[in-house]
Amino acid sequence: MTFEFNGMLLRAVDDQRTVSVQAANLQEALTELTSRFPRAKAILLDNSGQLHQAHRMTLNGELIPRPDSALPLSEGDRIEFHTAIAGGG
Repeated sequence: MTFEFNGMLLRAVDDQRTVSVQAANLQEALTELTSRFPRAKAILLDNSGQLHQAHRMTLNGELIPRPDSALPLSEGDRIEFHTAIAGGG
């Protein structure tokens, strides 16, 4: 499966737009990703290992509102993270 990154998250993965990993579920995929790119762990995950609320995840273009770590993944799957941006004036 492939992670796709953009924006500020690119810095956490050494400016790689795509990172491929082999994993049967989301937890395995995140473990592989964060072991290869330790900076991504602090940005993507909270202290309990769950996705930070500031990020939204899509799987093959479909928003997954509350991703479960046991979410099964297949070889051709594509995960993207979208970071909420706050501001105003």
